[in-house]
Amino acid sequence: MNDPAPGGPAFWIGAAVGTAIVAFGIYGLLSNLEGIALTSWLKTAGAGLIAHDLVFAPLVVGGSLLLGRVVPAALRAPVQVALIVSGALIAVAIPVVHGAGRLANNTSLLPSEHYGARLLAALAVVWVVAAVVAAMNMRRASTRG
Repeated sequence: MNDPAPGGPAFWIGAAVGTAIVAFGIYGLLSNLEGIALTSWLKTAGAGLIAHDLVFAPLVVGGSLLLGRVVPAALRAPVQVALIVSGALIAVAIPVVHGAGRLANNTSLLPSEHYGARLLAALAVVWVVAAVVAAMNMRRASTRG
């Protein structure tokens, strides 16, 4: 594979805009947090990065390798995408479903008791879309011969 290096106006404009957004975020973080709040944020961000590198990324790679051997080619991409999106949804929703941050004296924080059901609904949408795409891929593959 001889992929060309990234380039072109769209790439460089996107890179510049992305860099500006990241710089703005870092500036906002450092100018609004100090002391224990900054330390806590850095620990949480560090733990998230470590968890990503030691847990999530190896699971995605291992799962993709396993799927490559088990799942037919026409179904592989939709299943992989659905698994990755499901993992991300679950990872983001865990604190909310668990109720982390809920305070008895502030009912406006996490006011619903139905976050688990909503997570299941979002996962159902992901897998229904994956099933539709997989069915379309299977049909396309069967008509080609």
